[in-house]
Amino acid sequence: MTARTEIPAFVVKTMETDAEKDGKAFVHYTAWRETYTGLMPEEYLAGRSLERQRQRTYENPGNTLVAIADGQVVGFACYYPNARDFVSVKPAAEIGALYVLKAYQRRGIGTALMRACISRMPPLPTALFVLRGNEKAIRFYEKNGFAFTGNHLEQTVTGGTLVELEMVRREGPGHG
Repeated sequence: MTARTEIPAFVVKTMETDAEKDGKAFVHYTAWRETYTGLMPEEYLAGRSLERQRQRTYENPGNTLVAIADGQVVGFACYYPNARDFVSVKPAAEIGALYVLKAYQRRGIGTALMRACISRMPPLPTALFVLRGNEKAIRFYEKNGFAFTGNHLEQTVTGGTLVELEMVRREGPGHG
């Protein structure tokens, strides 16, 4: 008899409660450590704190979805129905952030968060930015229909420079 591994169920919903906001802040802080150690200067990562993420979450709670599994927030995504000014494709919507705790990756949570964001935005191309060198995220986005535009953003931070590469999914909801 073959053992069966149970994948815990999850739900994606609009972030509403203080507990969900606290969970989102924890995921944001933790996922940055899990994802960007070795890709960003350690001095820059060391300057980020859970309390600062919590403060930012409470200051800007809008357009945020959370993924809940095992009774806790394990992922989140933020979206903009109208992309920020620096997005090269006009008009466009934008996914501003998408993070899932490492222990919950490869279970469909990231894809569900992405689809939920796209379903809430106008039927426009969807842009996002991914840190250069984050090959795991790049493969995920490519698998979900995103392609590089050639546009990038550079930011000088403590300890170095970050380069974020723009990717766009041209299909709107129901077309991809």
